[in-house]
Amino acid sequence: MKIGIICGSQRAKSQTSKVGKYIETSLNLEGVSTYLVDLSVESLPNFDDSFWYEKNGPLQTQWAPIAKELQACAGFVVITPDWHGMVPSSLKNLFLYSSVAEMGNKPGLIVAVSSTVGGYQPVTELRISSFKNNRICWIPDHIIVRNVKTCLNDFNEPEGKDDLYIRNRLQHSLAILKEYSKALEVMRASKVTDYETYQYGM
Repeated sequence: MKIGIICGSQRAKSQTSKVGKYIETSLNLEGVSTYLVDLSVESLPNFDDSFWYEKNGPLQTQWAPIAKELQACAGFVVITPDWHGMVPSSLKNLFLYSSVAEMGNKPGLIVAVSSTVGGYQPVTELRISSFKNNRICWIPDHIIVRNVKTCLNDFNEPEGKDDLYIRNRLQHSLAILKEYSKALEVMRASKVTDYETYQYGM
């Protein structure tokens, strides 16, 4: 099994990236293969319709190596900061590129991070507006890492009860994600979907 980890902040040395690396290490220690894409490092140009019409154009060229890795993943962890109650443009931009080839009928775990006590609005935004045509399947669980600067800093040493709680809660949700990943492989193998006829969600 391979799990994709998408760090959705375009800010260098972000708390989002820190959480992504923690999750990557956690999954690797359990024997799960991972692909981590950090949008502060692998930035994508703003999506436009030339992506569809210029098959060897610059947008297709930059997307191709990321798409290949995402296609090989059985599920995803998508990590977003809370920027003014919104998902960053870099992460929404990635979902504009994504199609059923990369994400269709694969489970996704949303992890939101906040430097204070926010984080719920980006979760809602992703659940509402990121799945329509790529058909990612957000699982019921999600994680909000509040006061993120005091959490997940040292992999071996929790900084207090809140840090310990979020680590345990994260492990619980990752375990659920792995089971969804196994289950939805069966669904994809069934070939019941007809996304040539029904390319766009309603």
